[in-house]
Amino acid sequence: MLEKEDSPEPVRELMRVLRQLSDAGSAQPALFPDDAVSAGELVRDFEQRAQVVREACDDELSPAQIESLTALENKLSTMARDGAEFDADIWTDEAVRTSEHWAEVRALAAAALDEFSDSKG
Repeated sequence: MLEKEDSPEPVRELMRVLRQLSDAGSAQPALFPDDAVSAGELVRDFEQRAQVVREACDDELSPAQIESLTALENKLSTMARDGAEFDADIWTDEAVRTSEHWAEVRALAAAALDEFSDSKG
């Protein structure tokens, strides 16, 4: 299992994105509004970071870490299917703040972050 202290750069970057996803839509205003990213950008960033971690560190990930990434990937994949289950409104700032689907994304991202932050194994 990857531990917090010895996390390679791809894992630290993944944890940064997981933190952003777990905070997405929070009521707290951004400290740096110019650095704010859209929901779609967050999802793309997560997908890219998760892929890099899976390719670079897959043999070092715990089953719980893999499971937490997979759960979040599956939820976002379901939401991203154009028109299949959700309409384009799911990607608005309002939906990120109020949608039960984004609440689930936040919870899954927080759970994944916990798995990657846990240095006890």
